[in-house]
Amino acid sequence: MLIRPVVIAAIALAAQHAAAWAQDQSYPQISGEVVFEVENDWTYDSDDRANQNNDLFLTIEPALTLQLSSSWSIYAHAVLEPVRDPEQFENRYFEDNGLYVEDLFVEYADGAFGAKAGKLNVGFGVAWDIAPGVFGTDFGEDGYEISERIGVIGNYTFASEQAGEHRVSVGSFFLDTTILSQSTLRGRGDTRKRDGGVSNTEDFSSFVVAVDGGKIPKLGNLAYHAAYLHQASGVGDTADESAVALALYTSAAVAGGITVSPLVEYVHQEDAAGVADRDIDFLTLAAQAEWNGFNLAVAWTGRRTDAAADQDDYQFQVSAGYAFDFGLTFDVGWRIADEADVETRTLGAIVAYTYEF
Repeated sequence: MLIRPVVIAAIALAAQHAAAWAQDQSYPQISGEVVFEVENDWTYDSDDRANQNNDLFLTIEPALTLQLSSSWSIYAHAVLEPVRDPEQFENRYFEDNGLYVEDLFVEYADGAFGAKAGKLNVGFGVAWDIAPGVFGTDFGEDGYEISERIGVIGNYTFASEQAGEHRVSVGSFFLDTTILSQSTLRGRGDTRKRDGGVSNTEDFSSFVVAVDGGKIPKLGNLAYHAAYLHQASGVGDTADESAVALALYTSAAVAGGITVSPLVEYVHQEDAAGVADRDIDFLTLAAQAEWNGFNLAVAWTGRRTDAAADQDDYQFQVSAGYAFDFGLTFDVGWRIADEADVETRTLGAIVAYTYEF
């Protein structure tokens, strides 16, 4: 497996710096957090009655950073969550939970230069991660979050008072087919090269190039993300997938102590999921207002598929919540989604707590 050279290199680099760690009493250091979430989604109305159900589920995400020196660290992130979707008409309560490793990589950071290698998210797009609201990230997560890849990514940051801060990232990757693709407690199955799918190649024929920036003078907190992604075809695919992502987002204080954070992102996938002549466009428009711990969020995502049969889907959500000072948050939301001409309405609520150490 090609993961072996990555692991061997990480071990060799760690051994090289072992003497320095021993001399510095402040290393190694351990820090991290555990995020606990309880969510209930009640799909109370749908054009297809088989979609109507209630799903009460738990998500736990522990993340650990082992800081080996001022420059070297190891990051591990696991997820406990349902590893399958509810069946039609099924009301589900804390079932089908599986535990799996989503990230496990060694990272180097020294001044403007950084690099990481291992199992990671390649960093394409942002709305799948930061779109606000109970349901704001759903279409992005399903459509273009590129996670659980074995990869190597390097970055360099250009920063000045006149131009702001801009980071260029370049990386190569492939879909995880190691033992880490499995889950425990409840199995989700493992991934093999024969399963096919874009970037499921067990070689570094897929790549990403991204530029992220912010802190630009006279533009306040405005930030941007621009990325190009190429995922090589796997077994059974008819084409490589290419994609671009463009995003702008910011936050600004307005009257009465209210902070408003808008986001816009456009993503285009060509030969999406390795299917020739199947193109998908995503457009996300979202905003969140915060005041004294309270928040109100709206988010809309449209998805257009150009293929043998064209299709237009969308999701709109509105939600509100409150964040307590000690790390507990509570949010409720409403969503309407139209997928394949099936309209569905859902009420959701999330209670979350973050423990840091």
